[in-house]
Amino acid sequence: MNFEQPFIEAMQAAVTPTEADVLVARTAILAALADGDGSVRLTEFENRWLTAVGGQRPSDRSKFTAQPATQPGRRLADPDPRDPHVLAFRGRHAVLLAVAQLTAEGVLTRAEGNQYEVRPQRIPVDYAGGSASVPIILHTPLIGERGNTPRFMPVRPLDRNGSEVLLPVDELLAGLDDILGVRGVTMVRESRRALQRGLYLASSSLLAAASEAAWFNLARALPSPPATLAKKVEEGRDIAEVIRLTIQELQSLKPKPGSATITEISTQAHMFREVRNYALHPVEDHDGDRETWLTETGATLLAIAARRYFVKLAELQQRFTTSEADSQN
Repeated sequence: MNFEQPFIEAMQAAVTPTEADVLVARTAILAALADGDGSVRLTEFENRWLTAVGGQRPSDRSKFTAQPATQPGRRLADPDPRDPHVLAFRGRHAVLLAVAQLTAEGVLTRAEGNQYEVRPQRIPVDYAGGSASVPIILHTPLIGERGNTPRFMPVRPLDRNGSEVLLPVDELLAGLDDILGVRGVTMVRESRRALQRGLYLASSSLLAAASEAAWFNLARALPSPPATLAKKVEEGRDIAEVIRLTIQELQSLKPKPGSATITEISTQAHMFREVRNYALHPVEDHDGDRETWLTETGATLLAIAARRYFVKLAELQQRFTTSEADSQN
C-alpha cells in the first residue's frame, strides 16, 4: 500500500522527538542510573520516559491502527501522538538521542549485558581437597559488539538527590497538600494534563497559579501576621505584596532560614508571577524571554523544577507552625 504524503508527514511529526522529549529522557536516564546498582537496561530508560510523560507501552502483539480520515480527499486520519505505539516509538528515539549526548559528555558508557541478566564470570580457586570457580559480576565498560538491548552505566557516581526529574504527578504532589491546598493540588494536576496534551501556555499558567496558592497558604500559617499582610490574604489579591511581606516574616524567624533559600524561593515566586501575568494578560509587547516558558521546553522545565520549589515552601510553612507551637509552650 502506498500511503498518502500527508499521512506520512503527520506520522513523521508524531514520532520525531522534540528538545523537551530529549530533556525528559536525560533526567529519566540519570535517575535510573542513580537508583541502580550497576548497569541499566535501555528499556528501563524508555519505561521511565513513558511514565514521566504519562504514557505506557502498547499491549503485546498489538499494532498501530490508522483511523479513516474525515477530510475530503484523504484516506487515513493523522495519527494520534498520544497513541501508545506512537509514543513508545518517539520515546525510544528520545532516549537514544539522550544516551548519545550523555555518552559524548562523559557521563555514560556501554556496559556488559543486554535484555538478559548479566552472566557472571568465574574465577578458578584451588583449595585443600579440591578446586572450584567463584562467580563474580563486575559492571565494567563493554568493549565489543553491541547487543540488541544494550545496558549503560554511569562513568562517575551520581547523586540521586542532586538530579531533578519530571516526576509522575502523584510523586510531585506527595506531602504538599498543606502548602498547596485543595485548589492548588487540582491546578498542579491540571497543569500536568495540559503539558501532556501540548497545551503549554495552560500548563505554565496553572503551575504559576498553584505557586500563588502556596504563598497564600504560607502567609496564612504565620502565627502573628502584620495587619497589612493579613488584609491582603483575606482579600486574596496582590500576590506580589503577599510574597514581599511574607519574606519579611521569614527573615524574622529564629533561627533564620538561609539567605540562599529565601533568595531561591523569592526568585522562583516572582518568575512564576511574571509567567502568569504575561500569559493571561496579553497586552504587553512580545517578550522572547518570557515567551520561552510557554513553549514545550519551558513548560517542561517548570514542571521539573516545581517539586523542589514547593517542598521548600512546605518546609518553611512547617517552620511557622513549629514556631507558633513553641511560643505557646
